[in-house]
Amino acid sequence: MEKAKVSDGVINIAASRSHLNDETQAFVDAKKADNEVNFISAGSSLKFCLVAEGKAHYYPRFAPTMEWDTGAGQIIAEESGASVTIANTDQPLVYNKENLLNPYFLVQ
Repeated sequence: MEKAKVSDGVINIAASRSHLNDETQAFVDAKKADNEVNFISAGSSLKFCLVAEGKAHYYPRFAPTMEWDTGAGQIIAEESGASVTIANTDQPLVYNKENLLNPYFLVQ
């Protein structure tokens, strides 16, 4: 699957309105500086799939999740060519850690 292309200066961001915290809002605001932002609200697994399908450019998750919340969605996104990285790094989100709580991450 091909990554979503920015057309007409519009960026699609899949994020949760119910978990919209300051970090996520700052990410969205930074993208708004250069582009129009279309906000897509969907369930967690669906947000991974929206990026995988090329319907969303980003899924920023800057709120707590556990490994079991993200494993299936991550493999779907990665198999489509998307990346799932720890926020503000190029390091992949990894599993089977001693603490099963995920760090904040970005799917793109």
